[in-house]
Amino acid sequence: MTELSRLVSSSDAEFVILAALSSVTVVDAEDLLSRTAAAADGVVKFSVQKTPIEMFAARRETAVRLIEASSGRSLAGGSLREELFEGALDPAIDVLEDLPGEFLFQSDLMEYYENNMWLVSHADSTRYHATVARLPALNDRGAESRIGEKGSVGRSWIASGVAVEGAVEESVIFPNVVIGRNARVSRSVILNGNRIGAGAEVQAAIVLPSAMDAQRPALSIGENCSIGNRGSVMKNADYPDQIRGGIAVIGANAEIPSGFRAEGASYVPPGTPAAVLKKLKVLRRGASVRSEASVPSGQSVRDTSRREAQ
Repeated sequence: MTELSRLVSSSDAEFVILAALSSVTVVDAEDLLSRTAAAADGVVKFSVQKTPIEMFAARRETAVRLIEASSGRSLAGGSLREELFEGALDPAIDVLEDLPGEFLFQSDLMEYYENNMWLVSHADSTRYHATVARLPALNDRGAESRIGEKGSVGRSWIASGVAVEGAVEESVIFPNVVIGRNARVSRSVILNGNRIGAGAEVQAAIVLPSAMDAQRPALSIGENCSIGNRGSVMKNADYPDQIRGGIAVIGANAEIPSGFRAEGASYVPPGTPAAVLKKLKVLRRGASVRSEASVPSGQSVRDTSRREAQ
């Protein structure tokens, strides 16, 4: 909170907008700024489509005062989100403003997945065009994407800087992703920077961003891996509210070794090293690496993960 106060204080802006990354909305920038300017000396909390989101506007001096007052009474161990939004800004709200726009999702991975999948089959819809019309034009459209001679893409969205040597079907591929020779991606959302090895299969999965150095040949998903299961409808045993519908989730910067198999509704946490997964070899449906790591010595990982999934 002290660092945040210093950051806001150093700005020369008259007003500041403080928002969490736990929700995604599409709003008109000019409308947002005009409502922010109307905040006067109060604090405005915003909603979109009548859904409150963690987005607040205030004069810079007001924001600094609230942050500094809250940091002086913050509890040890509290997250920045709790201290900022719940501790400093929520009690100071003067006005709740509903912004015209599109509410996409808030703190819900499955809603995030479903909204990306919605794009695949609704690119000609009125809702899609109305949403896109609110977005500003990009000054830099990024690097060209390339589909190799033996690569194929069908009913999918491909962002900038993507290289496809395998097959992509009904998926959304974010910038700077590499899909190796004979790899297959279907009904999946692959976020920035992931490198999928030759012969790997990813289906009905969310693969969160990889920050690996693009200049190195390292793979975030190794060769001949199998991630997800298109026919599964299971929930994750550890996180049934967050991971459901059979969707496998690979966390940011996880390293999936060659030949590893993660079945439907499984979960690999962020930053999981390849060495941990090499010992498991298979992550059964509905299981997560956190629960697998606690298997008692001598007990079957396979049997334990199946029991948890049930």
